[in-house]
Amino acid sequence: MSGSFERLIEGIIDALQSHVVPNSSDDFVRGQVFSAIYALNGLKLAADWKAGPLLEQVRLQDETFAAVRRLADGMMHPEISATPRIHGDVSDAAAIEAVRDDGDRQLGQLLLWASGEDARAADRDAAAEIERLLRRAICDQLKIELATTPKSMQQQIAGGEREGGAAQG
Repeated sequence: MSGSFERLIEGIIDALQSHVVPNSSDDFVRGQVFSAIYALNGLKLAADWKAGPLLEQVRLQDETFAAVRRLADGMMHPEISATPRIHGDVSDAAAIEAVRDDGDRQLGQLLLWASGEDARAADRDAAAEIERLLRRAICDQLKIELATTPKSMQQQIAGGEREGGAAQG
């Protein structure tokens, strides 16, 4: 997202929060303003820079796949895609999202395998380490997702937050 677009949205939100909300005694109007702020935060988060967080998730997945491949040396495990899965300067969010979603599927299959009897029978310690690695990677990926998800409108209203935007992870 361009800096000027982000500043524009933040300026509108700031003006609404600083000038309109405090000067309105009508609860209906205040509710409408909070709705507009919520919508603007969603717009800001879903703007054209969406490829950035998706690329970060794919990079995290690729690092996890490489680590699993290393730790599972010689063990029979579900297929792991060759990494890196995205080459060059890709900015098509839909294409990156498809790669990320396929990576999610593979992470899930690997987690089921690592926590199952086949992997434990082959190498209990390696399977346990792989399971820990996968769970940590999935949590890290969720933190990226939460950072680009707007807070609920009720949370913003109840908290009276001046910082309308991404949920803190």
